[in-house]
Amino acid sequence: MAKILVLTLFKWQDVEAKSDLERLRLVVNHLPDEALMAKLEGHRKWGRDDYPIRPVWNSILA
Repeated sequence: MAKILVLTLFKWQDVEAKSDLERLRLVVNHLPDEALMAKLEGHRKWGRDDYPIRPVWNSILA
């Protein structure tokens, strides 16, 4: 049986040792969501802005 070796990008223990705020910063800073935000904001354009897209997205991530 063949084994597939996978290199780890990080140690999970390092992530677990961080505070909730530090983990949230990691997600927000490293998630490639700029294209999604631009598309959603472009789709809305001049529509109502009762719920701004970026703050709502950030609250979903949190």
